[in-house]
Amino acid sequence: MKRTLKIISVAVTMLLLPVCGFCQESYTGTIDYARKTNKLWGISACIINKDNSVTFVDSKDKGYGYALWMPDTNGAPLDSMTLNPGQSLKLTDGHHVFINYKFIGVKDGRIIVEVTDKFDARSFGNGVREERKKLTVAPYDDNSGQVDSKPN
Repeated sequence: MKRTLKIISVAVTMLLLPVCGFCQESYTGTIDYARKTNKLWGISACIINKDNSVTFVDSKDKGYGYALWMPDTNGAPLDSMTLNPGQSLKLTDGHHVFINYKFIGVKDGRIIVEVTDKFDARSFGNGVREERKKLTVAPYDDNSGQVDSKPN
């Protein structure tokens, strides 16, 4: 039941996001959100490690995309994932939202990712929207309230 409510929450959020007139800021999708906020949708922390791998922490209970989960290879939710260049992680609600973050590398203290944002609205009478873009974001940690551009 809890998972069903999360899925409904994500679907409603994704549908209302582009037309949300009462919000302070509106975003047309995952890539627009990253460009405007310097953060990744559904990720509460991006931490550069000493070996230049990056740890991505799933947003569990707050922020944009908090209702999505980061599945392991068997579909079970993960709290975080550490990636080396060339590796990817996925976020999904299991039905409509499919986000892929491919970690490209670290340059000048910024994290380079290729973002693929796919939203399947066929059950709502619309089509499938997919967008792909390479972006950079500074390291951040919404869980601690601190932003640290230095490797751990």
